Amino acid sequence: MGTSQGFTIRFGTPNITPEFEQPDIGLWTKVMGNSSTGWCYGELLSYHTDDTTENCLKQALLDWDQNRLDTPRLNGRFVLIFRRDGSHEWTIITDRVGAMHAYITRRGERIVEIGSDLASLDSEHHLDWVGINSFFTFGFFMEDRTYFADTKILFPHFIYCISDDGQVITSQSYWAWHQSVDPKLSYSDAVVEYDRLLRQAVRRACNHGQVILPISGGLDSRSLAAVLPEQIQTYSYGYTEDSVETRIASQVASAQGLKFTQHVIHPYLFERLNEIVRALHGSQDVTQARQCSVNGWVREQGDVVLTGLWGDLICNQIGLADGLPERMSIVEYSLRKIHKRGRAWLQDNISRHHLGSKDPMVEIVTMAEKGIGSFSDIEDIDFRVKAFKTSTWVFRWSNSSLRGFALGATPRIPYYDVDLIDFFCTVPTAFVRDRRLQIDHLKRYAPHLARVEWQSAGANLYWAQYGKWISFPRRVINRVKRTLKQEKSIQRNWEVQFLSPERRQQLTSTLMTLCPDFVQQDALQKLIDQFYQNPDAANGYTVSMLVTLAGWMAASKLL
Repeated sequence: MGTSQGFTIRFGTPNITPEFEQPDIGLWTKVMGNSSTGWCYGELLSYHTDDTTENCLKQALLDWDQNRLDTPRLNGRFVLIFRRDGSHEWTIITDRVGAMHAYITRRGERIVEIGSDLASLDSEHHLDWVGINSFFTFGFFMEDRTYFADTKILFPHFIYCISDDGQVITSQSYWAWHQSVDPKLSYSDAVVEYDRLLRQAVRRACNHGQVILPISGGLDSRSLAAVLPEQIQTYSYGYTEDSVETRIASQVASAQGLKFTQHVIHPYLFERLNEIVRALHGSQDVTQARQCSVNGWVREQGDVVLTGLWGDLICNQIGLADGLPERMSIVEYSLRKIHKRGRAWLQDNISRHHLGSKDPMVEIVTMAEKGIGSFSDIEDIDFRVKAFKTSTWVFRWSNSSLRGFALGATPRIPYYDVDLIDFFCTVPTAFVRDRRLQIDHLKRYAPHLARVEWQSAGANLYWAQYGKWISFPRRVINRVKRTLKQEKSIQRNWEVQFLSPERRQQLTSTLMTLCPDFVQQDALQKLIDQFYQNPDAANGYTVSMLVTLAGWMAASKLL
């Protein structure tokens, strides 16, 4: 395994000390205690105090050695590894939201490896078609599944104790999603507290290294910009020079007095497919990681990239503030929220041929029922689905995108700050309905940013509720201009990466490597022809997922 790929612990027998490979790069911090050693893969941003990863790790190791580790206060994106001198056990601790992924490979009941690079693990490469079917359906793997039946991902907020010969001694969660609404919390006080905690989270994320901030046309990056402790470099990327997203982002940066650089995304994917699909662990549609288009520039500009990941989920309702729609179950509603258009082709042409007697959608419903059922103690069904989505979609899809950022700079995620998470567990759903809390925070603390257009509303935050009417004339004019120029609005990265004659040849060549092991050639050729005749969101997703599958199988040396 190359040293840039993370860490691996190879377990043996009780008489053989496990091999522990770790790279000499910035992702690793090692500290020595009086009788123990601790490693941090990733970063600790705080542990009872804001400090460096090294100092936080020293305190955490000391507390662990004295059996008083306060695991819920471990704050950052990390996998921690602790070992006492002379012992025959390893302790592995994951962060609260599973932002740093690591995996276990088994032979029967025994663990043979734990590692952070899925492609390098010593798997027997028997494909888990139930897991792959969930990947096709949602764009991410459900539960702890990966491509391989003998390899599972480590769960968020878990402590694993594993013996030298690979036996799991204990594995338990140290935190759980819950909603404990504070009846004394007024809405006005909630806005104040949100501001305090968001500033604290951003300050922690900006404490070490040269920081840069990508800005979009939405509210999450704007909210981070509003509370930055210092002036930093910002940037945005769009699909054209006149991108709405980059236009709004530049206005946000200008209003806040921040340096700004605009990027246009050009074709890059096939030239870097192996690098990108391996960085994403094959666990996300490769066209979704559009941040990879500017990795080189980001690497030159800073050490740390802030991202507003998860803000739009935690700062909004799921859509159930008024209860479930009539004659719809919570499982049905949740599946509608997260399943993808274009999944049917993948299920019908690949999953069914490998699942035997199992029905692809029955397997999906069973997974969803089990997943949502694990949060049945949360009374508020909106927050219950939010917890489910965080523990699935955010854990397996959103957090995969962090590795796309990491190709350029270390990603830090202020909305993952443990104090901010704890706060939102006390906030009534009514306070965040329709982004109310986030909008009112910007109006109160950054009115200059509230006056900038919100892309999804088509108006600024003071007029957002009338946005569809305010933006109607502009949308009509833009549509007429595109019609006269015979231009099509580019809204998705796959349109840039796939829709050109030379890219068609590359895409066809890439996808045909899947034949005949995974899909029939005639069905695949028909899909490609239909895609180029009439590209849409559904077949665009299907083709993108097939490119991801082909790229991953090549990276895993299965093709």
